[in-house]
Amino acid sequence: MKKLLLSLLLIAFVTMACFARTAWEDQIVYFIMIDRFSNGDSSNDDMGYGESGSDNSRYNGGDLKGIIDKLDYVKGLGATAIWITPPVANQWWNPWVNYGGYHGYWARDFKRVDEHFGDIELYRKLVKEAHERGLLVIQDIVPNHVGDYFRFVNGEFELNTESIPTSSPEQYPFSLNNFDDHETDHIYHWTPDISDFNDQYQKLNYQMSGLDDLNTENTAVVSALKDSFTFWIEEADIDGFRIDTVIYVPMEFWKEFLNGEAGVYEVASRNGKTEFLTFGEAWVRSDPFDDSGEIVIGEFFDAGMNAMLDFPLNIELRSVFKEGKATANLGYRLEVRQSRLDQTRLLTFIDNHDMERFLKGGGLSNLKQALAFIFTIPGIPVIYYGTEQGFFETRATMFAEGFQSGGIDHFDTQSELYNYIRDLSKLRQEYPVFRYGTIEILKSDSNGPGIFAYRLEHNGDKVFVIMNTAGERRILANMKSGLEEGQIIEPIYTFNSLAKGYPVEREGKLVMSMNPRSVYVGIASDESREIEIPNIEFTADLEDHQKIDSTYTITGTASGASSVKIIFDTKTEEAEDIEIVDGKWSYEWDISKFDPGTHSILFKIYGETRKESIYSDDYTVILDIPELLLASLSDPEDDDRGPQGRYEYPTDITFKNQMDLLWANVKQIGASLVLGIKIKDLTDSWGPQNGFDHVTFQIFIDDPDKKGATVLPFQNATMPDGLDWDYFIFANGWSIVAYSAEGSGPGSFGTAISPTPLVQTNKMNNEVILRIAGETIGRPDDLKGFNIYITTWDFDGIEAVYRDIYPEPKSYHFGGGNKEDPYIMDDILIRID
Repeated sequence: MKKLLLSLLLIAFVTMACFARTAWEDQIVYFIMIDRFSNGDSSNDDMGYGESGSDNSRYNGGDLKGIIDKLDYVKGLGATAIWITPPVANQWWNPWVNYGGYHGYWARDFKRVDEHFGDIELYRKLVKEAHERGLLVIQDIVPNHVGDYFRFVNGEFELNTESIPTSSPEQYPFSLNNFDDHETDHIYHWTPDISDFNDQYQKLNYQMSGLDDLNTENTAVVSALKDSFTFWIEEADIDGFRIDTVIYVPMEFWKEFLNGEAGVYEVASRNGKTEFLTFGEAWVRSDPFDDSGEIVIGEFFDAGMNAMLDFPLNIELRSVFKEGKATANLGYRLEVRQSRLDQTRLLTFIDNHDMERFLKGGGLSNLKQALAFIFTIPGIPVIYYGTEQGFFETRATMFAEGFQSGGIDHFDTQSELYNYIRDLSKLRQEYPVFRYGTIEILKSDSNGPGIFAYRLEHNGDKVFVIMNTAGERRILANMKSGLEEGQIIEPIYTFNSLAKGYPVEREGKLVMSMNPRSVYVGIASDESREIEIPNIEFTADLEDHQKIDSTYTITGTASGASSVKIIFDTKTEEAEDIEIVDGKWSYEWDISKFDPGTHSILFKIYGETRKESIYSDDYTVILDIPELLLASLSDPEDDDRGPQGRYEYPTDITFKNQMDLLWANVKQIGASLVLGIKIKDLTDSWGPQNGFDHVTFQIFIDDPDKKGATVLPFQNATMPDGLDWDYFIFANGWSIVAYSAEGSGPGSFGTAISPTPLVQTNKMNNEVILRIAGETIGRPDDLKGFNIYITTWDFDGIEAVYRDIYPEPKSYHFGGGNKEDPYIMDDILIRID
């Protein structure tokens, strides 16, 4: 008996020591929304208040028992840690917004497990069983606010008396929420909702989306929050905190909360967790070639957090891999995070619970590239539940009985994405260079999708990650590898790419032909082979970054050569042959077939046989193409009331008349179609990355030479005047996606295509400008006869659905109709003659 007891104590000691020395840089995190993951105990699904169901607004049935049941599933994916949404007792139903707190972010009691999820004993069991499998446990916490129990309407206090199950938090001192009785206790900021998220004072003191803002300057509140959250370290043995909405709380609070007396780190250390993880959610962005978001993230490291979610990288990677934006943007983002921050402590992610899924507008191959990216750079990769099963809906359930499940469970360990992520997990664990390496960007495309290549070095390993984000074959040439001529790069991982070794060419340059949307990961080997270099000389009369504004003749010389190919933007399938006459060549370039901006030119020169060839240097040119106005049309002001003139905007104070179209014009610049849209009110009060909010533009483009679709997806409407559409641009403040009509219908947007439009805003003129690349709309020879139909509505980014309409408007729902009515607030039809 003594031996058994000693063995058990030894196991416990070793386990505790192991987790105390946790290297978070080595972890892979699986993010679980408790209510939507697994229903292990159906007896706690419904508490009898009508708060449960299978729609997205209610508790669906997931619980802690369900997570315990699926820990082996998570472990099999390659994850080494789980992050769960807040398990604490929540506001179950808020009648003011027709929505429930199933997600865990509307606290009623910070120190109790919600009745729908289980109890503290079950939570302890979850953590214990996770630890036994080598899985760390991260709990989401929310120090900024509780649920929505009160509000101020026109300066008058109102208590949410119909809130379920209570009209106030049940935990002291947060229960002191009646302004009439407890104004001077200052537990809360007695303020209205935030109306401008760009206003720092409002962000720190007003109510975010109606949620009751805690007065974190009050020492009583600070002490209560310390006690509330360190409780879970002591009682449940968790290993880290993800901290919600950190940019809405003063920096001084975080310093005290984390490092103060009885703060997070002191209590964690006292419980043997000297490497307790704290990472904050600061939803900030950086514009291309800007580092303002990283500066903000750095401030939270300075305040005491030892990790942060990397939102600037998330926004950039989604724009590159999902929307087809320039890969150079992503290269800059990698360089900034490496130079400014501890990149090994940045949590990288593709999807989360507050944004539309990548696959809602992004292709499967695009997602696989994005996954390969976050698994081959320093940082802590996070996989949002359902990604491994190809989920499209942000908060769909993994179990059959819940929201958007299709009536089946989704725990298939043989699914394509599950196995893909498992393989990436193995790759990352096998090669420390991906976790700790120094990154150097070797090649990128500044004009759109295309080649993206970087090298990582660590402890003598040199690894190359090379991708082609475009939908056609691209050539990688002239990439300076830093290796010796003839040295071979051997593959260690590939997707859509040949798994073969590549020798480095002359001057240490690498040449590869990359398949569409492919990934090649190779490591420098000790092997080499002799490289034969043909005796070819070549010149081109081009200056780097030369500006060209009309049809241009490129000339040059070639000796020892039989022919030349000119390759624009690395697109080998569109390369054109050029004849060499008496050692000279020329090419007349019609730039009207190209989009404006930066382009690359590369020449492939063949020797006496086609087997002998070299590539020229890269040339960068800038096309400054004159614009041509094709059409312009005005629309009446204040007609943003729906087809019958009876719709009402949502009642939240941030809604104005953003959906009122005033005019639109269409211009052509080379192959690009440029669409300008003026609206009555252009706002960015929620800080959208595209510069405008509270309106989604649905832009339907009709090519007269094609037969497309007539139904407007998800809008309960059809094209006007018997027209059809061939291309659809979905554009709001956070997402711009392009679709073809193939596969579209009432419940389907169609087939995602790229690149998606570039967007600009002119706040002085209330104008949104979209530049649609010729490639996106099939590169038509002429835009004559095209029709463009624009409608406005609003899209809920968290729910990833269009906002519903009811007879009476709500905070975030339209009024004056029902769910079967057209989801069109205003529209305009432009015909190009």
